[in-house]
Amino acid sequence: MLRDRRPGPPLDPMLRDWLRPEVGEVSLVRELVGGLSARMLHLRRADGRGDVVVRRWPGDAEHDPAAVRREAAGLEALAGTGLPIPRLIAADPDGTASGRPCTVTTFLDGAPDLAPADLRRWVQHLAAMLARIHAVPSPSLDPLPLWGPDETPWLDRGGDPGLARAAHDLAARPTDPDRRVLGHGDYQHFNVLWQGGRISAVVDWPNVGLADRGVDVGHCRLNLAVLHSAEAAMWFLEDYEESAGTAVDPACDIQRLLCFGEDWPEFIPLQVAGRAPVDGPGMAGRVRETIERTLARL
Repeated sequence: MLRDRRPGPPLDPMLRDWLRPEVGEVSLVRELVGGLSARMLHLRRADGRGDVVVRRWPGDAEHDPAAVRREAAGLEALAGTGLPIPRLIAADPDGTASGRPCTVTTFLDGAPDLAPADLRRWVQHLAAMLARIHAVPSPSLDPLPLWGPDETPWLDRGGDPGLARAAHDLAARPTDPDRRVLGHGDYQHFNVLWQGGRISAVVDWPNVGLADRGVDVGHCRLNLAVLHSAEAAMWFLEDYEESAGTAVDPACDIQRLLCFGEDWPEFIPLQVAGRAPVDGPGMAGRVRETIERTLARL
């Protein structure tokens, strides 16, 4: 799944005993880098039946078991769709058998490309893959969990006092529930794997559910602005609409752009883990520019 990894500690006895019926004995344990909400372990089966990934949640938050159940239900529902996603092997939502809430999935080759040589083409591929995900007939899943912005002082610092009001007014506009599609919930470059210049897999599905397509689009655009540029975020919107053959609801798109927080310069470098340059001080300005250009586009 990720080629950037480091040796991991031996499996604790409770986890090892729970894994044995499904995975068997393990000859290699490596920790995958870049995860924030859960620890990810890459395991190699001793019998050569194929590597697996264990996603282990801390278990100290109320939403951890719900995230495991959501991911397990989503991967099972999408198993026959032809999407390049992991296959679910086992899940322990409450951690009663394994020690902590966790899932076990197949390991997929590839690695995130956070510093692409051809940014324009890279964005086109990202947008086309999201359009492909949204084109899957909606399975029987719960609505995608949403979160909204709190205060946005970073937006007011741009010098235009009307920008924040216009953006929040647009984000508050009601959306049409009949336009919901299959949503990944955290679609962005950290969760897309590449091989040979092409996308090989889309991973990390604990937020999967049904939502307006603008939710995924806005979330990816926010992350593109944070790590790359407002121009890349605008490219993505144009490329997605061309690939999907439909317009994105700007209310959902802007709502996700407003989810940027002042703590992002602190945790984004942890996700990047040295794989790309990170300009923390410029993040808010790039997101602000993306919002300005998006409102102007309307």
